Amino acid sequence: MNFNTLAKKDISWLSARNETPGIISTRIRLARNLKGVPFPGRAGTADLERCMDEIFNACEKIPYFRNSIKIKLNDCSDNQKRLFLERHLISHEHAVSSGSGGIIVDERETLSIMINEEDHMRLQYISGGLNLFESWDIIDTVDNELSRYLDYAYSDKLGYLTSCPTNTGTGMRASCQMHLAALGMINGVKSTMENVNRMGMVVRGLYGEGTKVMGNMLQISNQVTLGISEQHILDSLRRLVTKVRDRDDRVGRKILEDKYDVVKDIVSRAGGVLSNAHRISYGEALEMLSNLRFGAKMGIYGAQIGLLDNLMVRIQPAHIQEIYGRKMDHSEREIKRAEIIRQTIGTYINQGEKNV
Repeated sequence: MNFNTLAKKDISWLSARNETPGIISTRIRLARNLKGVPFPGRAGTADLERCMDEIFNACEKIPYFRNSIKIKLNDCSDNQKRLFLERHLISHEHAVSSGSGGIIVDERETLSIMINEEDHMRLQYISGGLNLFESWDIIDTVDNELSRYLDYAYSDKLGYLTSCPTNTGTGMRASCQMHLAALGMINGVKSTMENVNRMGMVVRGLYGEGTKVMGNMLQISNQVTLGISEQHILDSLRRLVTKVRDRDDRVGRKILEDKYDVVKDIVSRAGGVLSNAHRISYGEALEMLSNLRFGAKMGIYGAQIGLLDNLMVRIQPAHIQEIYGRKMDHSEREIKRAEIIRQTIGTYINQGEKNV
Protein backbone atom coordinates (compact mmCIF):
# COMPACT_ATOMS: atom_id res chain seq x y z
CA MET A 1 0.00 0.00 0.00
CA ASN A 2 0.98 3.65 -0.38
CA PHE A 3 1.86 4.82 3.12
CA ASN A 4 2.47 8.39 1.96
CA THR A 5 -1.14 8.59 0.75
CA LEU A 6 -2.43 7.01 3.95
CA ALA A 7 -0.53 9.53 6.11
CA LYS A 8 -2.15 12.44 4.23
CA LYS A 9 -5.64 10.92 4.22
CA ASP A 10 -8.28 12.19 6.63
CA ILE A 11 -9.90 9.55 8.83
CA SER A 12 -13.53 9.35 7.73
CA TRP A 13 -15.05 8.84 11.17
CA LEU A 14 -13.15 11.85 12.52
CA SER A 15 -14.36 14.05 9.66
CA ALA A 16 -18.01 13.09 10.14
CA ARG A 17 -20.36 15.50 11.86
CA ASN A 18 -20.28 14.86 15.60
CA GLU A 19 -23.30 15.81 17.70
CA THR A 20 -21.32 15.16 20.89
CA PRO A 21 -17.95 16.90 20.37
CA GLY A 22 -16.76 16.02 23.89
CA ILE A 23 -16.81 12.36 22.83
CA ILE A 24 -14.40 11.93 19.95
CA SER A 25 -15.00 8.28 19.12
CA THR A 26 -16.55 4.98 20.09
CA ARG A 27 -14.64 1.74 19.72
CA ILE A 28 -15.68 -1.86 20.30
CA ARG A 29 -13.08 -4.60 20.17
CA LEU A 30 -13.72 -8.36 20.34
CA ALA A 31 -10.97 -10.81 21.32
CA ARG A 32 -11.21 -14.18 19.57
CA ASN A 33 -8.93 -17.22 19.25
CA LEU A 34 -9.01 -20.21 16.93
CA LYS A 35 -9.88 -23.55 18.46
CA GLY A 36 -7.05 -26.05 18.83
CA VAL A 37 -4.24 -23.55 18.21
CA PRO A 38 -1.94 -22.27 21.00
CA PHE A 39 -2.47 -18.63 21.93
CA PRO A 40 0.05 -16.25 20.27
CA GLY A 41 2.26 -16.09 23.36
CA ARG A 42 2.93 -19.84 23.10
CA ALA A 43 2.37 -20.54 19.40
CA GLY A 44 5.18 -21.22 16.96
CA THR A 45 5.71 -19.33 13.74
CA ALA A 46 3.98 -22.00 11.64
CA ASP A 47 0.84 -21.85 13.82
CA LEU A 48 0.75 -18.05 13.66
CA GLU A 49 1.19 -18.01 9.90
CA ARG A 50 -1.61 -20.59 9.54
CA CYS A 51 -3.91 -18.47 11.72
CA MET A 52 -3.17 -15.41 9.62
CA ASP A 53 -3.91 -17.24 6.39
CA GLU A 54 -7.19 -18.63 7.76
CA ILE A 55 -8.32 -15.20 8.95
CA PHE A 56 -7.30 -13.54 5.65
CA ASN A 57 -9.27 -16.18 3.72
CA ALA A 58 -12.34 -15.84 5.94
CA CYS A 59 -12.41 -12.07 5.49
CA GLU A 60 -12.45 -12.45 1.71
CA LYS A 61 -15.88 -14.08 2.11
CA ILE A 62 -17.34 -11.28 4.26
CA PRO A 63 -19.02 -8.36 2.44
CA TYR A 64 -17.90 -5.92 5.15
CA PHE A 65 -14.27 -6.59 4.17
CA ARG A 66 -14.81 -6.54 0.41
CA ASN A 67 -12.52 -3.54 -0.22
CA SER A 68 -10.15 -4.09 2.69
CA ILE A 69 -6.37 -4.21 2.70
CA LYS A 70 -4.48 -7.16 4.17
CA ILE A 71 -0.98 -6.56 5.49
CA LYS A 72 1.66 -8.71 7.15
CA LEU A 73 3.42 -6.50 9.66
CA ASN A 74 6.78 -8.16 8.99
CA ASP A 75 6.59 -6.55 5.55
CA CYS A 76 6.29 -3.08 7.14
CA SER A 77 8.98 -0.79 8.51
CA ASP A 78 8.90 0.26 12.16
CA ASN A 79 7.64 3.67 11.11
CA GLN A 80 4.85 2.19 9.01
CA LYS A 81 3.71 0.06 11.94
CA ARG A 82 3.81 3.18 14.10
CA LEU A 83 1.58 4.88 11.50
CA PHE A 84 -1.11 2.24 12.08
CA LEU A 85 -0.79 2.83 15.83
CA GLU A 86 -1.21 6.58 15.41
CA ARG A 87 -4.40 5.94 13.41
CA HIS A 88 -5.71 3.70 16.24
CA LEU A 89 -5.71 0.60 14.03
CA ILE A 90 -3.25 -1.46 16.09
CA SER A 91 -2.03 -1.46 19.67
CA HIS A 92 1.39 -0.43 20.94
CA GLU A 93 2.19 -4.10 21.63
CA HIS A 94 1.33 -5.02 18.05
CA ALA A 95 3.42 -2.17 16.65
CA VAL A 96 6.60 -3.23 18.47
CA SER A 97 6.19 -6.99 18.08
CA SER A 98 8.58 -8.85 15.80
CA GLY A 99 6.30 -11.88 15.51
CA SER A 100 4.03 -13.05 12.68
CA GLY A 101 1.35 -10.38 13.04
CA GLY A 102 -1.04 -8.93 10.53
CA ILE A 103 -3.77 -6.37 10.04
CA ILE A 104 -6.91 -6.13 7.93
CA VAL A 105 -8.49 -2.70 7.44
CA ASP A 106 -11.54 -1.66 5.47
CA GLU A 107 -11.32 1.35 3.16
CA ARG A 108 -13.00 3.71 5.65
CA GLU A 109 -10.76 2.61 8.57
CA THR A 110 -13.82 1.83 10.67
CA LEU A 111 -13.55 -1.96 10.67
CA SER A 112 -10.24 -3.73 11.27
CA ILE A 113 -8.64 -6.86 12.68
CA MET A 114 -5.35 -7.21 14.52
CA ILE A 115 -4.00 -10.69 13.89
CA ASN A 116 -1.69 -12.47 16.35
CA GLU A 117 -1.33 -9.69 18.88
CA GLU A 118 -2.25 -11.00 22.35
CA ASP A 119 -4.99 -13.12 20.77
CA HIS A 120 -5.32 -14.61 17.30
CA MET A 121 -7.90 -11.95 16.46
CA ARG A 122 -8.85 -8.54 17.78
CA LEU A 123 -11.85 -7.48 15.71
CA GLN A 124 -12.47 -3.74 16.01
CA TYR A 125 -15.13 -1.26 14.92
CA ILE A 126 -14.62 2.46 15.49
CA SER A 127 -16.89 5.41 14.75
CA GLY A 128 -17.14 9.10 15.58
CA GLY A 129 -19.08 10.37 18.58
CA LEU A 130 -21.12 8.27 21.01
CA ASN A 131 -22.41 5.28 19.04
CA LEU A 132 -22.03 2.29 21.33
CA PHE A 133 -25.13 0.31 20.43
CA GLU A 134 -24.96 1.09 16.70
CA SER A 135 -21.31 0.01 16.69
CA TRP A 136 -22.17 -3.17 18.59
CA ASP A 137 -24.83 -4.12 16.03
CA ILE A 138 -22.27 -3.87 13.23
CA ILE A 139 -19.39 -5.68 14.91
CA ASP A 140 -21.72 -8.41 16.22
CA THR A 141 -22.94 -9.02 12.68
CA VAL A 142 -19.37 -9.20 11.35
CA ASP A 143 -18.33 -11.53 14.18
CA ASN A 144 -21.23 -13.86 13.44
CA GLU A 145 -20.32 -13.89 9.76
CA LEU A 146 -16.68 -14.73 10.53
CA SER A 147 -17.75 -17.53 12.88
CA ARG A 148 -19.23 -19.33 9.86
CA TYR A 149 -15.69 -19.77 8.50
CA LEU A 150 -13.57 -19.74 11.68
CA ASP A 151 -13.87 -22.16 14.60
CA TYR A 152 -13.53 -20.04 17.75
CA ALA A 153 -12.14 -21.26 21.07
CA TYR A 154 -15.24 -21.20 23.28
CA SER A 155 -16.38 -22.68 26.58
CA ASP A 156 -20.03 -23.16 27.49
CA LYS A 157 -19.09 -22.27 31.07
CA LEU A 158 -16.70 -19.36 30.55
CA GLY A 159 -17.51 -17.96 27.11
CA TYR A 160 -14.81 -16.93 24.64
CA LEU A 161 -11.35 -18.07 25.71
CA THR A 162 -8.62 -15.44 25.59
CA SER A 163 -4.95 -15.03 26.44
CA CYS A 164 -5.70 -12.57 29.24
CA PRO A 165 -8.24 -13.75 31.84
CA THR A 166 -9.71 -10.23 32.07
CA ASN A 167 -10.99 -10.61 28.49
CA THR A 168 -12.51 -14.08 28.96
CA GLY A 169 -16.30 -14.20 28.66
CA THR A 170 -17.69 -11.79 26.11
CA GLY A 171 -14.17 -10.94 24.94
CA MET A 172 -15.43 -7.39 24.47
CA ARG A 173 -13.71 -4.10 25.26
CA ALA A 174 -15.89 -1.09 24.61
CA SER A 175 -14.36 2.35 24.93
CA CYS A 176 -14.99 6.01 24.24
CA GLN A 177 -12.25 8.54 23.56
CA MET A 178 -13.06 11.84 25.22
CA HIS A 179 -11.78 15.41 25.13
CA LEU A 180 -12.17 17.04 28.55
CA ALA A 181 -10.77 20.49 27.87
CA ALA A 182 -12.93 22.33 30.41
CA LEU A 183 -12.03 19.94 33.21
CA GLY A 184 -8.41 20.31 32.13
CA MET A 185 -8.63 24.06 32.68
CA ILE A 186 -9.61 23.55 36.32
CA ASN A 187 -7.21 20.63 36.85
CA GLY A 188 -10.17 18.26 37.12
CA VAL A 189 -9.04 15.49 34.78
CA LYS A 190 -7.12 13.57 37.45
CA SER A 191 -10.04 13.50 39.89
CA THR A 192 -12.35 12.44 37.07
CA MET A 193 -10.03 9.54 36.24
CA GLU A 194 -10.02 8.48 39.89
CA ASN A 195 -13.82 8.56 40.05
CA VAL A 196 -14.12 6.51 36.86
CA ASN A 197 -11.76 3.86 38.25
CA ARG A 198 -13.80 3.64 41.45
CA MET A 199 -16.91 2.95 39.35
CA GLY A 200 -15.36 -0.18 37.83
CA MET A 201 -14.25 1.28 34.51
CA VAL A 202 -10.71 1.86 33.23
CA VAL A 203 -9.10 5.09 32.07
CA ARG A 204 -6.33 4.86 29.48
CA GLY A 205 -4.24 7.35 27.57
CA LEU A 206 -4.37 8.53 23.99
CA TYR A 207 -3.13 5.24 22.50
CA GLY A 208 -4.80 2.88 24.95
CA GLU A 209 -3.32 0.69 27.65
CA GLY A 210 0.03 1.77 29.03
CA THR A 211 -0.05 5.24 27.46
CA LYS A 212 -0.56 8.62 29.08
CA VAL A 213 -3.25 11.26 28.85
CA MET A 214 -2.25 14.06 26.44
CA GLY A 215 -4.11 17.18 25.34
CA ASN A 216 -6.89 16.42 27.88
CA MET A 217 -7.81 13.35 25.81
CA LEU A 218 -8.39 9.95 27.36
CA GLN A 219 -10.20 6.66 26.83
CA ILE A 220 -12.80 5.17 29.17
CA SER A 221 -13.52 1.45 28.80
CA ASN A 222 -15.06 -1.50 30.60
CA GLN A 223 -12.89 -3.57 32.91
CA VAL A 224 -14.98 -6.71 33.40
CA THR A 225 -16.03 -9.06 30.58
CA LEU A 226 -16.85 -12.29 32.45
CA GLY A 227 -20.30 -13.02 33.87
CA ILE A 228 -22.08 -10.03 32.32
CA SER A 229 -23.69 -9.46 28.95
CA GLU A 230 -22.55 -7.22 26.14
CA GLN A 231 -25.69 -5.11 26.57
CA HIS A 232 -24.91 -4.55 30.25
CA ILE A 233 -21.36 -3.45 29.43
CA LEU A 234 -22.57 -1.03 26.76
CA ASP A 235 -25.32 0.43 28.90
CA SER A 236 -23.01 0.95 31.89
CA LEU A 237 -20.35 2.61 29.74
CA ARG A 238 -22.85 4.86 28.00
CA ARG A 239 -24.27 6.11 31.30
CA LEU A 240 -20.82 6.80 32.74
CA VAL A 241 -19.44 8.49 29.62
CA THR A 242 -22.55 10.65 29.38
CA LYS A 243 -22.10 11.79 32.99
CA VAL A 244 -18.47 12.69 32.39
CA ARG A 245 -19.35 14.56 29.20
CA ASP A 246 -22.17 16.46 30.91
CA ARG A 247 -19.87 17.50 33.75
CA ASP A 248 -17.27 18.78 31.30
CA ASP A 249 -20.02 20.70 29.44
CA ARG A 250 -21.26 22.30 32.67
CA VAL A 251 -17.76 23.32 33.68
CA GLY A 252 -17.17 24.75 30.19
CA ARG A 253 -20.31 26.87 30.28
CA LYS A 254 -19.44 28.12 33.78
CA ILE A 255 -15.90 29.05 32.76
CA LEU A 256 -17.20 30.89 29.70
CA GLU A 257 -19.79 32.72 31.78
CA ASP A 258 -17.41 33.75 34.56
CA LYS A 259 -14.15 34.20 32.66
CA TYR A 260 -14.96 34.82 29.02
CA ASP A 261 -12.01 37.17 28.48
CA VAL A 262 -9.62 34.67 30.05
CA VAL A 263 -10.92 31.82 27.88
CA LYS A 264 -10.79 33.89 24.71
CA ASP A 265 -7.22 34.87 25.57
CA ILE A 266 -6.26 31.21 26.01
CA VAL A 267 -7.82 30.29 22.67
CA SER A 268 -6.32 33.30 20.89
CA ARG A 269 -2.87 32.63 22.30
CA ALA A 270 -3.12 29.03 21.08
CA GLY A 271 -3.99 30.34 17.64
CA GLY A 272 -1.11 32.78 17.78
CA VAL A 273 1.42 30.11 18.70
CA LEU A 274 0.24 27.71 16.02
CA SER A 275 0.05 30.32 13.27
CA ASN A 276 3.56 31.65 13.95
CA ALA A 277 5.60 28.74 15.31
CA HIS A 278 8.32 27.40 13.02
CA ARG A 279 9.19 24.57 15.37
CA ILE A 280 6.90 22.81 17.84
CA SER A 281 6.84 19.55 19.82
CA TYR A 282 3.93 17.15 19.56
CA GLY A 283 3.03 17.67 23.23
CA GLU A 284 2.87 21.46 22.89
CA ALA A 285 0.97 21.28 19.62
CA LEU A 286 -1.57 18.90 21.14
CA GLU A 287 -2.07 21.25 24.10
CA MET A 288 -2.62 24.24 21.78
CA LEU A 289 -4.97 22.26 19.52
CA SER A 290 -6.88 21.14 22.60
CA ASN A 291 -7.48 24.80 23.44
CA LEU A 292 -8.59 25.56 19.88
CA ARG A 293 -10.90 22.54 19.92
CA PHE A 294 -12.47 23.87 23.13
CA GLY A 295 -12.84 27.25 21.47
CA ALA A 296 -14.56 25.66 18.46
CA LYS A 297 -16.90 23.70 20.71
CA MET A 298 -17.84 26.83 22.70
CA GLY A 299 -18.31 28.99 19.61
CA ILE A 300 -15.23 31.21 20.07
CA TYR A 301 -13.21 29.75 17.20
CA GLY A 302 -14.52 29.05 13.73
CA ALA A 303 -12.70 25.92 12.52
CA GLN A 304 -14.50 22.61 12.15
CA ILE A 305 -13.77 20.18 14.97
CA GLY A 306 -13.22 17.38 12.45
CA LEU A 307 -10.43 19.39 10.85
CA LEU A 308 -8.69 19.85 14.20
CA ASP A 309 -9.11 16.17 15.10
CA ASN A 310 -7.56 15.02 11.82
CA LEU A 311 -4.73 17.52 12.23
CA MET A 312 -3.92 16.00 15.63
CA VAL A 313 -3.46 12.69 13.83
CA ARG A 314 -1.43 14.05 10.92
CA ILE A 315 1.20 15.81 13.08
CA GLN A 316 2.29 12.66 14.88
CA PRO A 317 5.88 11.46 14.31
CA ALA A 318 5.23 8.53 11.97
CA HIS A 319 2.75 10.54 9.90
CA ILE A 320 5.22 13.38 9.40
CA GLN A 321 7.96 10.99 8.24
CA GLU A 322 5.64 9.20 5.81
CA ILE A 323 4.27 12.50 4.46
CA TYR A 324 7.76 13.76 3.68
CA GLY A 325 9.06 10.34 2.70
CA ARG A 326 12.12 10.09 4.91
CA LYS A 327 13.34 9.40 8.41
CA MET A 328 13.84 12.54 10.50
CA ASP A 329 15.39 13.39 13.81
CA HIS A 330 13.38 15.05 16.59
CA SER A 331 14.39 18.56 15.58
CA GLU A 332 13.42 18.20 11.93
CA ARG A 333 10.06 16.68 12.86
CA GLU A 334 9.31 19.71 15.02
CA ILE A 335 10.02 22.02 12.08
CA LYS A 336 7.86 19.99 9.67
CA ARG A 337 5.08 19.70 12.26
CA ALA A 338 4.87 23.49 12.54
CA GLU A 339 4.81 23.71 8.74
CA ILE A 340 1.87 21.28 8.46
CA ILE A 341 -0.07 23.18 11.12
CA ARG A 342 0.48 26.56 9.46
CA GLN A 343 -0.57 25.18 6.07
CA THR A 344 -3.69 23.50 7.46
CA ILE A 345 -5.25 26.03 9.80
CA GLY A 346 -3.53 29.33 9.15
CA THR A 347 -6.63 30.72 7.44
CA TYR A 348 -8.88 29.67 10.31
CA ILE A 349 -6.54 31.12 12.92
CA ASN A 350 -6.30 34.47 11.16
CA GLN A 351 -9.95 34.77 10.19
CA GLY A 352 -11.91 32.22 12.16
CA GLU A 353 -12.58 33.90 15.50
CA LYS A 354 -16.19 34.76 16.19
CA ASN A 355 -17.91 36.93 18.72
CA VAL A 356 -20.18 35.20 21.21
